[in-house]
Amino acid sequence: MKYIYYICIIWFSFSHFAISQGLDSNSTFILPRNDAKIHNDSDIDPLIKRLKLVTIVDSRSWSIDREMEVWKAIMGSVDLEHIGFVFLVQPLEKIDVFKKYWFEQKKMDYPFYYDEGNKLFESNRFSEEKSRQTILIDEDDSVVLVGGSPIRTDPFNLYRSTLHHLTSEMGIKRAVRGVIVEEKDGIVKSFYSSDPVYVTEEGGVLPAKRAKEFIISKKFIPQSSPLTDTVLLIKRNFR
Repeated sequence: MKYIYYICIIWFSFSHFAISQGLDSNSTFILPRNDAKIHNDSDIDPLIKRLKLVTIVDSRSWSIDREMEVWKAIMGSVDLEHIGFVFLVQPLEKIDVFKKYWFEQKKMDYPFYYDEGNKLFESNRFSEEKSRQTILIDEDDSVVLVGGSPIRTDPFNLYRSTLHHLTSEMGIKRAVRGVIVEEKDGIVKSFYSSDPVYVTEEGGVLPAKRAKEFIISKKFIPQSSPLTDTVLLIKRNFR
């Protein structure tokens, strides 16, 4: 595969990542048709993007609210011009209730795809226990990664890290913003793929040069989250 070098590094370093029994790397994923797209006056078309994250949405899951929060955070930190998100929803008794949840309660300005009759679920060889699975596919619709919900640390970091490397290889700069966390040879490292924003506890923004001076002098302690591009500077209390 075109990006096999990067995938091998990332894939083997995260050896404990969840794997699907039905889908594996290099298999082809069958995407939904455009007439299955449910949108709210949006012309967004995830299916034409060069890279796509397909996730199975389980509306009955106890963690769906948290999953929605994390997906929105991921979407806000990547280049949506080149990376698409295909949210695949299985048949529901009350689809209108879910539409209200998606567009009104969660304020998702992004479409989802309604898999009426479980056609795609069956075509892609998913089993019932594989709900809430996430699949990363390339521009040839080949499966690159298969894993679980991004509310867990390992898949969250692996999706972002893989997207960073694939888009960098494509020549797309800074397609994934914020902290990238990787593990290689048992060593975990993290780095910013773009310049972070430094903020104080009071909510003020500091220029990067001045913020780094504060960190080096140990006047401030940096704290960061992989869900944002922000570094929070905590003032150190000297005794």
